[in-house]
Amino acid sequence: MDAERVVREHYSGDELEALALEALRGAGIDVDALRVEDLAGLDQLHAGAVPATEHLLDALELSTTTRLLDVGAGVGGPARLAAARHGCPVTGIDLSPDFVELARTLTARVHLDHLLTFDVGSATELPYDDGSFDRAMMNHVGMNIAEKDRVFGEVHRVLQPDGVFAVYEQMRVGDGGLTFPMPWADDETSSFVETRTRYAELLERAGFRIEVDDDRTASVAAIGSPSAGALTPAVLFGPEFGPRIGNNIAASAAGILSPVLMVARRA
Repeated sequence: MDAERVVREHYSGDELEALALEALRGAGIDVDALRVEDLAGLDQLHAGAVPATEHLLDALELSTTTRLLDVGAGVGGPARLAAARHGCPVTGIDLSPDFVELARTLTARVHLDHLLTFDVGSATELPYDDGSFDRAMMNHVGMNIAEKDRVFGEVHRVLQPDGVFAVYEQMRVGDGGLTFPMPWADDETSSFVETRTRYAELLERAGFRIEVDDDRTASVAAIGSPSAGALTPAVLFGPEFGPRIGNNIAASAAGILSPVLMVARRA
């Protein structure tokens, strides 16, 4: 079974919209008057949730005319936040048809579908013309992609000259084995965690100049755990999400993994 197929199955799910709406109602949220901030607990599928997304978006220096590409957009959380707070048009692409479907329906419910487009596709072969975007972002996606060089090359191609690419990933910063399952993979079959040094090498080889290389471990830890009963991505991933996050946290505590933000400019 090829890695992309494993990843697609990992992020598949039945009736994801129904699960999300049921959880939102249970939290006392009016799903007929949904706001972007109401979704924050369940649609930010990366370490640090909304504060981490806001930090990344600030680094991209977005405006209403910025054309932003979200690579591995998941269910659309960071893309919606970008559109809501900066008024910019965003195109998201993700390998999972189920996630893309949910991204579209949630976006329509918060009335941002005039700014947001979501496509099903692979980050290793982006279906966009050269120079289509001014900015790009990738939030906790590379852990599922072996051919990061192809992804970075494709992002370089679709960015305008001097375009900026923000990469926020779980990166290997120390020695030691990983305990599975992790949030992004059941086992090593679809887990392609790389070192911080390797990310930098591949970005530079693709034609980027790194301007920011920031270990966000302390910032994420300062945010703390969600309060009891708060919405979390477990709504979409099920009860097994807790142990997966636990293994991720243990790897960070052991100095093996860190959430790292790299901001690179197209040379």
